[in-house]
Amino acid sequence: MNKLVLPVLCAIGLAFVPVRNDAGLHGPPGFKGYVDTGAQRGLVFWDNGREELVLQPGWTIATSTLAGDEYNDAGLLKNFDEIAWVVPLPTLPDRYAAVDADLFDDMDEFAKVVSRVPEPEGGSDVDDGPVISDGSETADVKMYEVVDVGDYTIQPIKSGEKELSDWFKSNGFGEFDERVLRWYNQNNYCWLAVKATAKGGLPPDGTLKPLHISFKTPRPVYPYKIYDKRGAFNLELFVVTRDSIDLTKSRHFGIDTPEQAADFRQQKNREVSYIKLPETVRAIADGAEDLKALRASRVCVYRFVGRNIENDELGLDLATLQEELHFEFEKDVAEKPKDEVKPTETPKDGDGDEPESPGEDKPDDDMK
Repeated sequence: MNKLVLPVLCAIGLAFVPVRNDAGLHGPPGFKGYVDTGAQRGLVFWDNGREELVLQPGWTIATSTLAGDEYNDAGLLKNFDEIAWVVPLPTLPDRYAAVDADLFDDMDEFAKVVSRVPEPEGGSDVDDGPVISDGSETADVKMYEVVDVGDYTIQPIKSGEKELSDWFKSNGFGEFDERVLRWYNQNNYCWLAVKATAKGGLPPDGTLKPLHISFKTPRPVYPYKIYDKRGAFNLELFVVTRDSIDLTKSRHFGIDTPEQAADFRQQKNREVSYIKLPETVRAIADGAEDLKALRASRVCVYRFVGRNIENDELGLDLATLQEELHFEFEKDVAEKPKDEVKPTETPKDGDGDEPESPGEDKPDDDMK
């Protein structure tokens, strides 16, 4: 198998870099095809301020404009041998890992969508389911230590808005919409610059091997606004937490559970013991100390689907969102009293008044 090499920018959305000048999906310089965003898949484990995020971006290429000699004998595009993308995150990750390629297939089967009532006659209309910098640092762009893990090379970056935009352009990541870049910087996000190369070429349609990123965040999040004006795409996202998610609020981001999409569908294994999760899935959370309590409990497993995101007529316009995709919970969030509440002590014999008799009224102080 050809080795893929990717540098990643620290942030929670992901955006590929295309051949045109904007910051979408990007193929190598000189590649004649247009690389478009394909279906995206993600997995989020969250508890106790820690998120384990797995990303698997996909791409698709309009091959009608490509000549026959662009392909090799294996059906791969000879001149399409690298791809790059940008990932924004709320905090700098502290751990990265390569992921078993079977993870999403296992999760797909575990959280399978089934019918809970007879489907309507006629069936259902609901579907199942460039060269990176060497790490040098200038006064305006701070490069953190490059991380190599599996098929990936990850370059975390922190920078001001204009300097970051210039860096992306000069390093082959295209131009970002100023509104999007400003939003992430105003919210103090960091970035990961990612590059994947394959000597034998890449297929016209495909996905990258999943990448696992671990970081601290006060709430579960997923890269989303970074796709603003990047073209229509679909998203399948699995979320595993200890607490029940408020599904009325998550729907604001244009994603639905199977039950929300069609009342005759339901997801298997919505609430299960952690140990029952597929082994490839448990491997994501097993090494995280902050997720110790989650591993010892029952967990809530959610399967979300977003369709036609950024489709002008059918889907959600990401420009309307004022927040990154995140999840809130149904649990009681009432504030604790400022002063500790102590139990009332029963007076000893001879100390104070005698206890009141049941049902006996006590006059108000101002009536004494």
